[in-house]
Amino acid sequence: MKSINKNLFLKTLECPVYAWHLYRGLVPKDNSLTDDFLIMEAKNIHNMAKLLFKDGVQVSGKFDEALQQTKDLIKDKTVKTIFEPVFEYNGFVAKADILHRTENNLWEIIEVKSGNKWKHKYISDTAYISLIATKTISSLSKATLYLLSKDFRLGNSIEELFTKVDCSFDVFTRAEDYSILLDTVKDILFAETPKKKKLKMPCKNCGLFKQCTGEGIEYHIFDLPRLSQLVFDKLCENKIYDIKNLPEDIELTQMQKIVKDCVINDKVYISPELKTELEKIVFPCYYLDFESVMTIYPLYNNIAPHTQVLTQYSVHKCDRIEHIVDHFEYIADHKQDCRKRIAKQLVEILGTQGSIITYSSAEKQIIEKLILLCPELEEQFEAIIERIVDLEAILRVNYYDKRFHGRTSIKKVLPVMIPQMNYNELEIGEGGLALSAFAYMAMGLYDEEKVKETKTNLLKYCEQDTLALVEMHKFLYAAANNNSL
Repeated sequence: MKSINKNLFLKTLECPVYAWHLYRGLVPKDNSLTDDFLIMEAKNIHNMAKLLFKDGVQVSGKFDEALQQTKDLIKDKTVKTIFEPVFEYNGFVAKADILHRTENNLWEIIEVKSGNKWKHKYISDTAYISLIATKTISSLSKATLYLLSKDFRLGNSIEELFTKVDCSFDVFTRAEDYSILLDTVKDILFAETPKKKKLKMPCKNCGLFKQCTGEGIEYHIFDLPRLSQLVFDKLCENKIYDIKNLPEDIELTQMQKIVKDCVINDKVYISPELKTELEKIVFPCYYLDFESVMTIYPLYNNIAPHTQVLTQYSVHKCDRIEHIVDHFEYIADHKQDCRKRIAKQLVEILGTQGSIITYSSAEKQIIEKLILLCPELEEQFEAIIERIVDLEAILRVNYYDKRFHGRTSIKKVLPVMIPQMNYNELEIGEGGLALSAFAYMAMGLYDEEKVKETKTNLLKYCEQDTLALVEMHKFLYAAANNNSL
């Protein structure tokens, strides 16, 4: 049997069925550019933390070699700091970020995290590592989290990058709880068949949902928007998982009743208020979409970790439904912060008249941040915010097709409303990929040819988003005025 690592152990506590499949390599791997970028960023932060310990010794080699090297370094009292030590106990393995020798030959385990807020997950991670480490080190006396400082700015010293949080009590307390679960985890993972499936709220976003608790159910109760834990528990108690089987006496919200009706009666819901809402839109219309980049370590001066930086926009202007009279687009110079330039361009392009159509509140929130960056444009931007119409907010309460499956994101509803319009043929077709691609450029990891190609693909992606808004507006207008499609 192969070893059990931290991820497998914690996944088993969270969902035994998922962990059983993961242990056997039956969970599809997502090797996307986005995942590669996140891994790279985390490694960069870990490497920066190592710079704080000038005397650190790096553990390397294959697992058995690294394990022995860790033991030897722990015994060597001249070694003060060990980077990435590995531990093993009865089939369980763990790797710490940093092990630091304190006074009286005691040890401190340090876990470096890319977030700037304390999280229960961080305690769980460190607790498991500490538990396995204590089977080798009896003198582990302190557990510390290195979190990113909100006050850090590019150009500051590395010492200012981290906030140190002593979490010894929480970590060691949880490690004790975990110690009595080791055999249970083994039994679950080594079993010939997975444990009996049990539906839980987190199942909704699980990659194995359709093959597990959602198998064979086309319109699951998870399609009910804003499903409360109380209603969920009541339905599960009665083994009701299909919307078609919902009892008449179950208490549902108005929108949940609409979803149920659309599924059971195979109909599309069009609210009488849809036409009224759409009539509030004033032409000329500006269909607006932003793209931004957000990295763990700042890309530009005077920016904190995890700061969202606006990098791109697309605007389609229409003087009536679907009649495009102009298109504006811009992508930033990846070598510098171009938000002020973008802000000035937006004020000029969006003018003072006509509705500004967005999808979700993201654009409004970004504009509000631009006001903080460019206070001299506050009056113009406040007027722009007043003109914003959120098409998703209109759709959410006024139009429903059962094929939405309770979702309203543009990637979910667009293929249903306008099947011929999709993102499949685009080289960059989703937000995470767009963010990662721009970040790679900004970090200088692409050559000139790759930068040119990437910017072309990013512009196409952003343009597709605003074209989608134009088409969705037309679709909803037809639905509202004809009450049929």
